[in-house]
Amino acid sequence: MTRDTEYATTDLDLEAAVPFDRLHRELEGKCCVLHYTRGDNGNWHSIVEASIDSDYRTRSAEMDIAAIIAVIRDLSPEAKAELSACHLRQFNIGFHCWDTWGFGHALPCETVRAIADANCSLAITLYPMRNSDGSPKE
Repeated sequence: MTRDTEYATTDLDLEAAVPFDRLHRELEGKCCVLHYTRGDNGNWHSIVEASIDSDYRTRSAEMDIAAIIAVIRDLSPEAKAELSACHLRQFNIGFHCWDTWGFGHALPCETVRAIADANCSLAITLYPMRNSDGSPKE
């Protein structure tokens, strides 16, 4: 049985040399903060996902990015300053890679512009869904 490659989620990855507690609290109130911690490298890290009440199969990168950017636009000046101090501000689009020979995923120019206007970068993560022997990962 073959399976198609599919969109998984989009994270907003943040990293800073100093804690960003105010930003964390404001994001946590309107997003799903997967973690906020000090890493082994001494930097503070956070992974944030959109908090959207819909079936994950109907979501898209465009929808998730727009939801997070709407939250960013409403941040307090203090939280925006902490966001600006982060040396990593990256939207990371993830895909479950199955059996699709070629897979394309486009973002509208408005979404790309919104990412740039938020002073963030863009990354792609491909999650292999098969083991090296070809069996599906559980």
